[in-house]
Formats: sequence, C-alpha cells, structure tokens
Amino acid sequence: MKVGIDSFTIRELRLDAYRIIDFVKSRGFDGVQLGYGDFERPNDKALYKDVRQYADEHGIITSMSVSPCNPLIVKQAETDYIREVAQQIEACASAGWHELRAVISDYNERYVHPTPWNVHLEKSAAFLSALRPTLERCGSRINIENHGETTFEVLRVVEQAGTDICGVCFDTANTLVNAEDPLLAAQRVAPYTHMTHLKDAIISFTDRGVRRQGKAPGQGIIDYRAVVAELGKYSPDLMLCIEDHKWLFEFDLFEREWIDRNPDLTPYEMGQYMKLAVMTERKIADGSMPDIDEYEAIPYMEQMEERLAFGAAYMRGILKELRRD
Repeated sequence: MKVGIDSFTIRELRLDAYRIIDFVKSRGFDGVQLGYGDFERPNDKALYKDVRQYADEHGIITSMSVSPCNPLIVKQAETDYIREVAQQIEACASAGWHELRAVISDYNERYVHPTPWNVHLEKSAAFLSALRPTLERCGSRINIENHGETTFEVLRVVEQAGTDICGVCFDTANTLVNAEDPLLAAQRVAPYTHMTHLKDAIISFTDRGVRRQGKAPGQGIIDYRAVVAELGKYSPDLMLCIEDHKWLFEFDLFEREWIDRNPDLTPYEMGQYMKLAVMTERKIADGSMPDIDEYEAIPYMEQMEERLAFGAAYMRGILKELRRD
C-alpha cells in the first residue's frame, strides 16, 4: 500500500493538475486522486495524457474521478448525461485511468431531495448499467464513494450494477455522518474497495443528535490499524488517499424521522457508534482533545501542512506495523 492525498484536500491553493502533482511530490506523498475541476479543459484527452505522463515522470501515482452517477441530481436529460459521463470515462481511459471515483449523493440529497432516496439508488444502479458498454470497452470501473449514501446502500448499487464495472471508494469518516461504525463499514465494503478517502473525525452529542468534526488521520477516533488491515486483506496494493478538511456536520440522530431513514442500522452497530461518541466526550473533558468550537475556529489553511504531515506519518507508521505482523 502507498499513501497519497485527494486533490480536494488542497483545493484552496487553486492549483492546476500539474502543480498539484508538484505539491504532492514535494510533500513526499506517493500519489494523488485528481478531480474533474483540476483541469482547465476537462475531457481533453491530450491534456489528460500529458498530465499522466508528467505524474509518471515524477514518480507520482494518479487516479481520477468522474461526475455523479445519479441522474436525479443533474439538470439535463438522462440520455445526454449518460453520453457525457461516457465521454469522461473514455477520456480517463485514454490516459490510463481505469479505476474511477464517483458519488450518488452530491451533498445531502439523501435527506432533503423530494424524490424518495430508494428511487435515487435504483436510478443510479440503472445509470451505471447503461454505462456498461463504455466501461467494458475501456476496461474501466466506477467506484462509488459513501458520500451521503451509507455503505449498505453503496453495496446494493454495486451488486446491482455488477462488481466488474462498479466498486467502492471507501471514505472512512463519512461513515460517521450516517451513524455507521467505521470498522464494521470497512468489513462490509473491503472486498469491493478499489479506492479510498481516508479522513479521521470525532463525534460528540448535540441536543438533537451528533455532530462530526474532521481530523487528520490519527487525530480522531477511527481505528485505522484495524481498518487498513481489513482493506489490505483484499487489496494489498490499495492507494490510501488522505482527504482532509474541516467543517462541522450535524445530524438529527435522536429524531424518529432520521432513524426511519436509516433502516439498515442494527442495535449493535448503533451501540458501537455511541461508544465512539462517549470516547470523544471523555477525551475532550480530560484535555487530550481540543475543544471542538475553539479548534474549528482556526482556519484550515493555517493547519493544513501540519495536518497533512501528521496524517502521512501516521498512516506510514500503521503500514510499517502491519508489515511487521
């Protein structure tokens, strides 16, 4: 396994794909997961090939993302959108990018979109199936990130579309937004995981539920040693991409409507999740973790370099321990 970053982590630097690669190289990372917005001319095959060659010459492993695979959250006809994403897949394949990341929920559609969420999942699986001819021809696969969707839901879409053309981009801390235990989630998705977003977090109680605060790997409550070991059983060459940022996310875990929208959660998993929240509360109380609001008030850019360096060192330490085992 290698350690890289997702380009979203450094979005505030406003770098193009070449400069992103320079940044990654200068900080000692092994690779980077690029995004659609990192290119001045998206879908330009010549540009994609040139960026890929530039990365290869600098010893940086690269991967790429495509647009959301949910036709219900875009403002264009579904047939046109299928054609657009197919062109993205083809452009990526021309540069040798075949494991591609995408999402179903762009932000919070799971809870606020007027169309029932199960319809979103069904339409997304059908959308991916419609892309099968392009994916097969290009030898590519779209890996769905658990972004707003749960790992349970991602797996249903993956299995319906077919694991040969669809897999998982596992985001460790996004599990916490839907009251999933990160390790249990990792055990669910590990056989299908081909890409990652590694970020840490803490969760604490509010009047209506829980809020999540993002942390660099090793600074939160996720058991990364156990998570990485689980992923490594199936993908020993997996790129561990750190996706770091701030923001507080709050969700109404104590409300019946929220619980009703998460029927996959078991009492055992909810108990494991609550244990993580209690752990956070204790660490804040004893001073081993900083106050949530005071820490969040510090601009991310003032901490970015330290957080990235800490996260990289921490993840490499985990890999070293696992190799000894």
